[in-house]
Amino acid sequence: MEDAKIRNFLLLNKCSVENTKQKIDMYYTIRSLLPDWYEHCNPKLPFIKDYMNVSYTVVHPKLVEDMYRVTFVGVKKPHVTSPLTTALLFFNIYEMRLKEDCLIGDILVFDMNNAAMDDLLKFTPLHLKKTLTVYKNIFCLRAKRVLFLNSIRYLDNILAILKHLIKPKIFQRIEVHQDSEVLKEIFPPDQLPKDYGGNGPSLEELNDGLREKFDEYQNRFDQLDQLRVDESLRPEKLNNDEVLGFHGNFKKLNVD
Repeated sequence: MEDAKIRNFLLLNKCSVENTKQKIDMYYTIRSLLPDWYEHCNPKLPFIKDYMNVSYTVVHPKLVEDMYRVTFVGVKKPHVTSPLTTALLFFNIYEMRLKEDCLIGDILVFDMNNAAMDDLLKFTPLHLKKTLTVYKNIFCLRAKRVLFLNSIRYLDNILAILKHLIKPKIFQRIEVHQDSEVLKEIFPPDQLPKDYGGNGPSLEELNDGLREKFDEYQNRFDQLDQLRVDESLRPEKLNNDEVLGFHGNFKKLNVD
């Protein structure tokens, strides 16, 4: 593993060496534990390319205050949302950020401007739990703010689910807005994306940049397709239930 990745894992784990070792272990091990995700994660796959044509999961190139990085998530039209593909795009973006970025903290922006109710209904409790558990066990949850813009009906149901799945201190960082004006408090005008009234790169331009970045890293993603851990060399057998928290009972989840 490259030094830059190790440094970022240390940052994500607040410089705890023991926690960092566990996260790096899980970074490699998870691919064998969740083959249904990681065997279909390569950004060259047609369904991922197709989804990028109708959606945005993009990272702004400029850091904002406190060296936080902003990620925008949204769709170009209703009825096309794929929660799984969105999660896979996040994984691939993080793969590149581990090498190039400084992972101090994230601001996540979910723009619901073009979303329909059935788009939200696809984010089931089971999917949300699985996605959040994977992120917690590999990357940690370093979200400093989570913004839902242009809120629509049924979002309250999603938030009710999230309240059961994430720590209270993380849940308190969620903000719901009826418009996108809050972004003007985060970005100066020359960096605010054109989509929101600024002079910065548009979401489509950021999407094009992401495609180019995926092409640049294609050899790395191809290598990851072949990457598997030899569990026979592990001193103690891995307990999947303890690692992921859902492997044995994931099909049952009760939310009040």
